[in-house]
Amino acid sequence: MVGQEYDKARPGTKPGTTIRSAQVGMAASNTYVFFTEVLPRAIKKCGGIDVDALRKAALEGDLPEGGTMLGFGVKFAGEGSPVGGQNLRAFPVITQYIDDKILRGVAEEPSPAPGGSPVATRHDLFAKVRSDIRKKTTAA
Repeated sequence: MVGQEYDKARPGTKPGTTIRSAQVGMAASNTYVFFTEVLPRAIKKCGGIDVDALRKAALEGDLPEGGTMLGFGVKFAGEGSPVGGQNLRAFPVITQYIDDKILRGVAEEPSPAPGGSPVATRHDLFAKVRSDIRKKTTAA
């Protein structure tokens, strides 16, 4: 199990500790999606495991929200999109540990950075593209 290997790799971790870095879950979830969705599709449908085949297989992926271990989905924006390559079904999550309990906050839509910076502009664009995708998938 990923968590047990994480405990072994961290010297000084108390046995039985249930609180782990969020990155452990993200790595496990993303690795699982790669090995169960992207890699098999690349080999079977896209001609192998070179960069182009893996990219094509990833772009063809379509997991609904709730379809991964962490609850988000997977649908990468394609070539013509201004946010090409971004996962349109990922969402920001903030977690906080209090008294050995995980408290979680999830934004409905990402909030743009103030001031019209390039980051804010890209963020606004991402939020719009994501919102448009949601409207299309809920209408279907």
